[in-house]
Amino acid sequence: MRARRVPVLAGVLPVGRGRWLPEAVAGATLAALAVPEVLGYARIAGMPVVTGLYTMLLPAAVYVLFGASRHLVVGADSATAAILAAALIGMATTGSPRYSALAGTAALVLALLLVLARLVRLGFLANFLSRTVLVGFLTGVGVQVALGQLPDLLGVSAGSGGLPARLAHLAGELGGVSLPTLAVGLSAVAVVAVGRRVDRRIPAALLAVVAAIAADAIVDLGRFWVAVLGPVPAGLPGLVLPALAPSDLAAVSRPARSRTCRWRRWPASCS
Repeated sequence: MRARRVPVLAGVLPVGRGRWLPEAVAGATLAALAVPEVLGYARIAGMPVVTGLYTMLLPAAVYVLFGASRHLVVGADSATAAILAAALIGMATTGSPRYSALAGTAALVLALLLVLARLVRLGFLANFLSRTVLVGFLTGVGVQVALGQLPDLLGVSAGSGGLPARLAHLAGELGGVSLPTLAVGLSAVAVVAVGRRVDRRIPAALLAVVAAIAADAIVDLGRFWVAVLGPVPAGLPGLVLPALAPSDLAAVSRPARSRTCRWRRWPASCS
């Protein structure tokens, strides 16, 4: 029996000489947008912001070697972050070492389930997923992610607990809204909205990101009471297995199974 060849660089090669510059520009644009995006996803998930960079750099490097599609998104996304936070919020304090250990364990369990699903070829179950269920799920995730970003836009603390508790906390913080922070955020939204209306080929989101970075580098927005992220730790993480009890492993298995359902597009009943 002939062994199946593992595709290497199938999603990258071949690239003609005339495509090097457009591909480089596209890569730079994606990086400029993805870095602040994954930092935001890390905050939504309740993890240290630097973990967002890990979810962007390491999966992309592996996918370049073994992936076969030029269009598949790898790394963190808003749904992953929202589901993880909703599953772990009642198990540990957001941002604590135990919370990070639980998140790491959930990721490992999810990876194992995805490998098993691939080995037994369960992708055909995507045909049984109702479009209505998928649209409702994505709409709910979008609402949760948008509400999760409101504290950063307003320059107030995010609070903790489930979504109703965080909304109640946000309502109590409205009196302390940072107007400079709100002005910067709304300016970025305006640039994106106007750019899309003028010409969709204009990289409006990229322009907004570059303008915000340049403004902070030139005038130091923090001096004008604009809430900024601050320094992000450099370097790669140390790879260690989370030290958790068997009961913790059982607790994170359910959200991992639910996330596996979304990746494989299983019916909603699998959760």
